[in-house]
Amino acid sequence: MKQRFRYHSKLVKTATAAALSLSLWSGGISSVLELAPSAPHSYAAVPAPSSSIVQPNQVYSYSVMSSDIKKLAARYPGLIKPSSIGSSEYGRDLLSFELGKGPAIILLNGSHHAREWMTTIWLMAMTEYYAKAYENNASWNGIRVRELLDHVTFRIVPMVNPDGVTLQQQGPSAFPAADRPALIRMNDGSANFKRWKANGKGVDLNRQYPAQWPYIANPASAPHYMNYKGAAPLQAKESKAMANLAQMINPELAISYHTAGEIVYWNFHTLAENVSRDRAIATSYAAMTGYRLVAPTANPSGGGFTDWFITQFHKPALTPELGRANGNSHVPLSEWNRIWGQNRDTGWMFAERAYSQWMKSQKATEATGAIRLTRTETAYASPELRAKQIDSIFTGKYTLLRTKGDWAEIKVAGGSRWINSKYTLAGPFDPIAEPLVTADQAIAMYRSPLDAEPMQDKLSAGISLPVIDKWKTWLLVKTPSGTYWIKASTVHAVPAKPTKPDPTQTPEPEDNNNNTDPAEETPATETNPSTPDSNPAPAGEHETGSSPSVETGEQPANPTGSSSSTTNE
Repeated sequence: MKQRFRYHSKLVKTATAAALSLSLWSGGISSVLELAPSAPHSYAAVPAPSSSIVQPNQVYSYSVMSSDIKKLAARYPGLIKPSSIGSSEYGRDLLSFELGKGPAIILLNGSHHAREWMTTIWLMAMTEYYAKAYENNASWNGIRVRELLDHVTFRIVPMVNPDGVTLQQQGPSAFPAADRPALIRMNDGSANFKRWKANGKGVDLNRQYPAQWPYIANPASAPHYMNYKGAAPLQAKESKAMANLAQMINPELAISYHTAGEIVYWNFHTLAENVSRDRAIATSYAAMTGYRLVAPTANPSGGGFTDWFITQFHKPALTPELGRANGNSHVPLSEWNRIWGQNRDTGWMFAERAYSQWMKSQKATEATGAIRLTRTETAYASPELRAKQIDSIFTGKYTLLRTKGDWAEIKVAGGSRWINSKYTLAGPFDPIAEPLVTADQAIAMYRSPLDAEPMQDKLSAGISLPVIDKWKTWLLVKTPSGTYWIKASTVHAVPAKPTKPDPTQTPEPEDNNNNTDPAEETPATETNPSTPDSNPAPAGEHETGSSPSVETGEQPANPTGSSSSTTNE
């Protein structure tokens, strides 16, 4: 629990929320989960989903978490990317991971305090649920989850204090025998560690941050199971690693989860010009969860992670206290369904707020040159998540007009459109020195040079492939079954065959009125995706009769399966 010894006990009630929905599509079946947080007691009826990886109803240990992170990263490659931000005082990796693919970053953390490992369960279950929503192309509150997580990345540290959590769950037997007497002494002589909050050295990690650190109220005088702030700010390896991470990634928003009390802290000497912005985010969270806002006072006790974040970055940060108050121990697992129901969709709200904040800091810049779309993109009237969707734009090369953040404005017939630039290739595009290439063996094909993995089908050897474009070390080639990217190093030029002129033939005059390469014509926008023939894609760049979906913007799943030029290997 985040303690505010100089705070008034007054809590500000917030309005209840409108219903939110998360729709998941899988195999043509639509399941809509309605969440209408009108009162906290209603959440007992909202069960957590059965999960193939994260199992929330257990004592969630460091080893279980470590295993689950590896499994999630393997299950969702490219979407969940694990890492370590350092090591604990006893050498345990401080595990972290990214969820999402966008430039706007949200920093989430849990288990600063040892007995508050329910926050780790929440972050891990949320991660799997959100990854499934991305995979299933779900939507939240009118926004496609894929769009949201293509613009935003959650950086998550689910267990800041692995030594303390291990001690609280397993007792001193999990630590070196030589250290056990000191651990019991810091626990006031008790062998029962269920109340333990500190790290493995008796330092309260959420009193370690340089935010009015000298004036923290009621500090313990020596290492203790709670409230010892350390000899200096950021003395503990764990808090130092968290501060370093925040400074490295410069997030738009930070959420530090604690337990318990179903309240949320949001203000620590917040600048006057930021109060309205930060209160709006906190109020939205309170409305979705039924939690209550803690009213700020002029002289709060500091040292917490979000205290430091607010004063260091002047950006919003919240400290939600999950679960109902439970005394000096961990929140019981019987509270899980309630916590899940209250918080399940709040991450989407945080993501939208963080992205909006990030975009406000970006400037629209005039641009020149070309840009190539590697997939069908939804076109918008302006560079915003909730901007009006106008139509869809096929793959091809376009003139770039402006950029803003991770958006690009391109020229199309009759005007311009804004698109997400994440899956586009920016010039320069190199001259084509070898108009025909071939491979001596079956080679990998890619839908885009940005793809981490090739397509399942391979391109057979011995086929002459016209080169449409060259980008860095990649070639865009026309195959008998469509247009795909290959690595330039896997092919070589087709030697030109010398021909002798036929003396009996009279040469025809050169046609100078048709100098356009049909493969490089400017693609038209798709105004009616269900009837692609009414507005076809450029020749050689879009498979006939395979209209991409406006909702997913993806190419057909297996356009090469029936081609004689490909083999399944």
